[in-house]
Amino acid sequence: MEDRRQFIKAAGAAGVTGIAGLSGCMGGSSGTTVSILTWTGYDAVNDQIEETLDGVELEISIADGSANMFSTVNAGGGEQYDIVIPNNEYVPRFIDADLAAPVDMDIMTNFDALYPTFQDAAETQFASDGDVYGLPVQFGWYAYGYDSSVLSEDHEHSYDVLFSEEYEGVDLTGGITLYDGYYKTIMATGLSLGYTEAFEGDTVSFTDEQLTTIEETLTDFKPNLLGFVHDEETLTQDYQNGNIVASFANRSTHVGIMNDVESVRFSQPAEEELTWFEGAIVTAGSSNKEASFRVLNEYISPETGAALSENRNIMNTSQDAMGNIDSEALQIEPGVLDGMIPFKPAEQDEEWIEMFERIKNA
Repeated sequence: MEDRRQFIKAAGAAGVTGIAGLSGCMGGSSGTTVSILTWTGYDAVNDQIEETLDGVELEISIADGSANMFSTVNAGGGEQYDIVIPNNEYVPRFIDADLAAPVDMDIMTNFDALYPTFQDAAETQFASDGDVYGLPVQFGWYAYGYDSSVLSEDHEHSYDVLFSEEYEGVDLTGGITLYDGYYKTIMATGLSLGYTEAFEGDTVSFTDEQLTTIEETLTDFKPNLLGFVHDEETLTQDYQNGNIVASFANRSTHVGIMNDVESVRFSQPAEEELTWFEGAIVTAGSSNKEASFRVLNEYISPETGAALSENRNIMNTSQDAMGNIDSEALQIEPGVLDGMIPFKPAEQDEEWIEMFERIKNA
C-alpha cells in the first residue's frame, strides 16, 4: 500500500493539469484495469478491492474538485476513465452531457443497504428517463462545531450561534469562523435567515432582495469573525489555542478535529443542514463497464465501505458499512438524514462568487 501511495504520476495522457494518478498493481497482469477519477483517500482500499475482485486492478487519479472532473471527462469524450466520483450536484451534468452509463442494478447487490435518503437520491437526482446513472458512495454535511468547554453542549443549537456577538451568556466576538468558500457560507447564511424556500427546486435560487440581505449580514458581522477558514489543520490549531468557540465547516473536517481536541463537539442545529455526497458514475465510454460496476458495489459493501470511511473520516451511504465502523466520531443517529437539504447548483453562481469576494474584501 505504501508503495502504491508513493507512485504519483501526472495525468499527461489526458492533457490535463492538476490531476495526479495513484496506480494499483503495476505488474504485467492480464487482468482488467479500472481507471478512476476521484478524491484523495480512495486508494486506501485498492488492495482490499483487488483481492476481492479477482482479475481487477485499480488505477486512481485525483482531481482538484468536481468541476475539474467534469471538464476533464467532457474534454476527452468520456473514454479515458471508467469511473468518475464527483459531488452529487455534478452528476446531472454528466448525465445531461451523455457521459454516464446506466447503472447495472443486477451487479449492485449492496444497493438495498443504502440509507433510504440515498436510494431516493439515486432514483431522482441521478435518474433520467427511468434509468439510474449514479451511485451515492460517501457523504457528509455542513453545520458547526464548537468548544464544549466554552459553549455548553446543552445550548440551543442554531445557526444563530454563527452570527451572534453573544449567545446564552457566552462572548463569541472574535471566536467564530465561517467556511472559506462562497457556496457553503452563502447557503448557510441563507438558512440562518430562514430562506428555506430557495432550496426547494433543482437549483438554490435566492431572490435579489435575499442576496442583498445575505451580503449585508455577512459584511456587518465580519468584524466579529476570527476569519474565513476551511482547512482542518488551521481549525485544529485554533481550537487547541483556545481561539475558536464555534466553526462552520464540514462534519468530516470536524471528525478529524475531534480526534485531536477532546472538547470539540459537532452540532445538529434546529434549522436544516446541507448534506453532500459523492456520486459515482461509470462513464458511457468505458470499455470495462461490468468490472467498473463491481468496483462501485464494493465501495458500498459492509467491509470495504467501512474501511473506506475509516480511512477518509467520511460516512458511508451504506447502513451495513456504517454498522462495521468502530470510530465513535463517525457514528450517526439513524434519523440524522431526515430533512437534510442536498447540495444543488446555485442558480446565480457568478453573482454569488462576486458577492463573496466583496464580503472578504470589505
